[in-house]
Amino acid sequence: MAITNVRTVQRIEVYPAADTSAADTANAKHETVMVVYNHTFDDSEDASLPVGTTATKHLSKFVEDGGAATDYSTEDALVRTVCAAIWA
Repeated sequence: MAITNVRTVQRIEVYPAADTSAADTANAKHETVMVVYNHTFDDSEDASLPVGTTATKHLSKFVEDGGAATDYSTEDALVRTVCAAIWA
């Protein structure tokens, strides 16, 4: 049987803008998001599974200052909702 990975959001933290006087195209002007995901790996035929781990992801409004908007479309629905709300 194949190993499966289930990813769930453990928590989302929103941090205030580092510099509200920065240019609108600068990441420092906008809030940032930190997401902690829980990953559970399982295989019904392996007695040593499931096992879990966490992964942390930091998201900014732009890929880089003055660059394209960050694509968060593959994130969890809750993360997409939070990002859309704070970066609207």
